[in-house]
Amino acid sequence: MLNVIIFLGSPGSGKGTQAAKLSNAFNYKHISIGDMLRNNVERKTELGLKASGFIDSGALVPDDLIIQVVGKFFEDSASSSDGKIILDGFPRTEPQALALEKIINNLGIALTSVIYLNVTDDEVISRLSERGREDDSPELVLNRLNVYRNQTEPLLKYYSQKNLLKEIDGNRFPDLVFAEITELIGVEA
Repeated sequence: MLNVIIFLGSPGSGKGTQAAKLSNAFNYKHISIGDMLRNNVERKTELGLKASGFIDSGALVPDDLIIQVVGKFFEDSASSSDGKIILDGFPRTEPQALALEKIINNLGIALTSVIYLNVTDDEVISRLSERGREDDSPELVLNRLNVYRNQTEPLLKYYSQKNLLKEIDGNRFPDLVFAEITELIGVEA
């Protein structure tokens, strides 16, 4: 059976860093929706062309486009009978969470944990300003944090009510965060 872990957190919370570490250490397949979208934009695919306007303004790509990408990925992955997947950057809205639940239930995939990396705004701004990507300018970062609060933070309550949410202080040194993640999901580091 495929098992899925979701990483939630604001932009710059360390989701990608921690997902990559978990992937390398324990053979999880790391699926970054942001990377998938940026790849589509660079290749100028139909999805990339539709998504680029939203990305350039710091807005979330509409649910229906993201759900198409994720649904296709899981349909392709469901044929492998075993595996571990980390979703980084999805879901970001409650409609996406409901769509994900429907997709994985239909395909017999288990959602085992939702890891929330809680990071202060000051730390996020500091981290993102060091990254140097075009979509990390101070104005876009503040817009992305506001979008995150309005559209993604409600998922914390949604997954908490399902007893799946595990909150971690993401302000700490990455190795300490990683050690806590491995303890929470029950793998030996």
